[in-house]
Amino acid sequence: MRKLKPSKKLKTKIKISACYIVKNEEKNLPRSIDSLKSAVDEIVVVDTGSTDKTIEVAKNYGAKIIETTWEDDFSAPRNLAIENASGDWIIFLDADEFFAYPNKVRSAIEKLSNETTILIERINIDEDNGNREINRNRDLRIFKNVDYLRYRGMIHENLENISGDELSYVLADNDLTAYHTGYSASIHKDKYLRNIRILELEIERYGYRVQQDMSFANCYAGLGDYENTLKYAKRAAKNYEQIITNPEAPFIHILKAMYELKYPVEDCLNFLEDTIKKLPNVPFFYDQQGILFNKLKRYKEANISFCKRDIVKIELDIANNGYKPQHDAELASCYSDMNDYKNALKYADIAIKAGIKSDKLYRDVIKAMYLLQKPVEDILKFTNEAIKKLPQCPEFYAERGMILYSNNRLNEGYKDLKKSLALWNQLKGEAHDKAFFARIADRIYSKVIEIENLIQNQ
Repeated sequence: MRKLKPSKKLKTKIKISACYIVKNEEKNLPRSIDSLKSAVDEIVVVDTGSTDKTIEVAKNYGAKIIETTWEDDFSAPRNLAIENASGDWIIFLDADEFFAYPNKVRSAIEKLSNETTILIERINIDEDNGNREINRNRDLRIFKNVDYLRYRGMIHENLENISGDELSYVLADNDLTAYHTGYSASIHKDKYLRNIRILELEIERYGYRVQQDMSFANCYAGLGDYENTLKYAKRAAKNYEQIITNPEAPFIHILKAMYELKYPVEDCLNFLEDTIKKLPNVPFFYDQQGILFNKLKRYKEANISFCKRDIVKIELDIANNGYKPQHDAELASCYSDMNDYKNALKYADIAIKAGIKSDKLYRDVIKAMYLLQKPVEDILKFTNEAIKKLPQCPEFYAERGMILYSNNRLNEGYKDLKKSLALWNQLKGEAHDKAFFARIADRIYSKVIEIENLIQNQ
């Protein structure tokens, strides 16, 4: 798969055209246009034979209307819309898609205006089920209006560089996230059957292309035909590197089909192991791996899988939205939870130096220092630092009290342990881990009693 180019920010005034191809979309079109009208300079609507009020709706928004005949080919009307757009940039949405943050669309595109094409995250939701999220994918929906970018394919059409050169693209941040309602339960069956018919017609007219396997897999999965889903998804997976926007998609379809067809858990795990080797940066696969390990009661392996999932999510967030010191604190927590204490210390040190303060972060460091057999003097020094930064967290006084007591500094240890219990009784929901402290409170109380007895007998 081609790697995403790092984006370069460049602010400039540009003209943006919104393009649509529609048929009988009077209900969906207003919501879509409302989500981008403040960002665009013109709206181009190609209508392929509406019999409702779609054209009237589009005219009310001042759209340029082009009427054409539908010929079972999605690329033709899309390219017709491009040819009638005068903007420097084109936003090409379907009528059942709309931006999540309308007031951020123009500025987000302007920041990337020295790029060529922009991938956006598209969240598929089911309107018939309380807008429940179905899944997410990335799609090319925004691109420069240049003569070498055109759509190809009768169904599930792709934007391609028709000059033959490589298509460069950049992944947008969350400001350009869009929602898609086109696969809600009430309408999906007819749409999938129509798409299969067009795919078969495309093969008959123009021959087979590897991209069609993923389209067939999508359709059969939507229809609940998992044998055919598996067949076409496996064929698509052989060519996953040619899938620009979502190379993980065929593997997700394979796994879901395996679930539906009741494949053994071990077979699913073996499939995931091979998949992760190919695509190590997809959180979904680690998440499913953890779920399957839990089913087999292999809890330690499940924990590691879930931690790896979270690490990948953090790394993706850094890549997509930029680095923040909190990322290092989160990585430290993940590595600590998976017992990789060397990396836990590494990232915790960076986070603490950047000013991040949390009881779990400091507690993870203390745990790692013990398990890596750091000198007691170093642990005591760090615990003192934790108390300075988080003076209302009882666990650090308890920790220091235990260290002091173990090193024959009886009175100092007693004082810290008493302070720890006093703070525990005073705090009501402040920023500390009460559940964690509750687990050690009894041990601290018994240690206090033990020290009091020792002091009385001196």
